[in-house]
Amino acid sequence: RNLLYVANGPITVQDPRRDGWPTVVKTAPDGFEALAVDVSSERSVAVFGGVIDDGESSAYVVLDISDPLAPSFVNMQVVGKNGRNGSGRITGVASAGRSVIYVVDGSSKIGHDRLQSLANSDEGFIQGIA
Repeated sequence: RNLLYVANGPITVQDPRRDGWPTVVKTAPDGFEALAVDVSSERSVAVFGGVIDDGESSAYVVLDISDPLAPSFVNMQVVGKNGRNGSGRITGVASAGRSVIYVVDGSSKIGHDRLQSLANSDEGFIQGIA
């Protein structure tokens, strides 16, 4: 099944082969605006990088995509305050194995966090961030 996850302010998911209409993911935290996305179908995880607090801080959100058209919220991690002209703003995310990797504008450093446990629970969601 081919699905499209989009980070353009609201987090959306759509099945382009079905009707092509996006579904807004309502489990994302209030005020989170997505700017980048990475999907790991192997781990049933989508990681969205974006801004929160009216653009004052950067964060990433981890969603469980076991039910691909109805993802569930796992965690949000604030990675820092944003400076003037967008400096410090998260610009890219990636997930690999148990890692979440992110980059921010104006920095040569790469951020790295580990997913605490990727083993599915009885409800099928992932167990937080270390």
